[in-house]
Amino acid sequence: MRRESVTGELQAVFARVSGLLLTEHVAGPAIAKIAQAAFESIPGSVGAGATLIDAQGRPTSRASTSTLVEEADQLQYELGQGPCLAAWAGALTIRVDNAATETRWPRWSEASAQRGLVSCLSVPLLLPGGNGTGPAQAIGALKVYGSHPNAFDAGSEHLLELLATPAAVLLANIQAHDSAEQLSADLKKSLHSRSVIDMAKGVLMERLNLDERAALRALTDQSRQEGAPLFAVALNVLDRPAEPDHERP
Repeated sequence: MRRESVTGELQAVFARVSGLLLTEHVAGPAIAKIAQAAFESIPGSVGAGATLIDAQGRPTSRASTSTLVEEADQLQYELGQGPCLAAWAGALTIRVDNAATETRWPRWSEASAQRGLVSCLSVPLLLPGGNGTGPAQAIGALKVYGSHPNAFDAGSEHLLELLATPAAVLLANIQAHDSAEQLSADLKKSLHSRSVIDMAKGVLMERLNLDERAALRALTDQSRQEGAPLFAVALNVLDRPAEPDHERP
């Protein structure tokens, strides 16, 4: 695979992002340019886009660079599983090297591979916590897709993470400029959704003696099986009383 020098790639990324921070005033076009920057900057990418989570925890696609990206994203939303949802819910970078052999999200992986999208890299869109000192909060995910196995590597992850960090801040700043009151309400609800999921993971970790990754998998599996939003499943876990110790297996 032909690749520019690391220095050249980073300069290109920062040049694009710097321009966005100075010139964009509407969230939609800003995210579109960031998605295009990801598509152009990361070797092996055949499409890029952003997944944003609304106040009710519902995911939507923004600024997809191709209809195939939109289709692959929509499959995630309909099935309640996939790398972008996992990147957001876990606030971590997710890489799929080959959808044809991927087992974490079997239904989405099979459908994505049939569409020729066999690699995927998703990174969370993170906002700093309160006063910049609290834990970062995920409001969505930025992703790129590839048409052949192992399209992305650690260098790809680094580049996309570089784009995702200012993208999240840019999104928040633009929304604040357009409507400070609406931003405040929406972000509080979106971050509340994430907090509820984090609390539900903690409950499952305690009740079932799971690690964090297994607890998240249990939530997403139940979401898929019930056809319910991840946020609703998490609420149900929190509302369900714990079994008395003598009744537990």
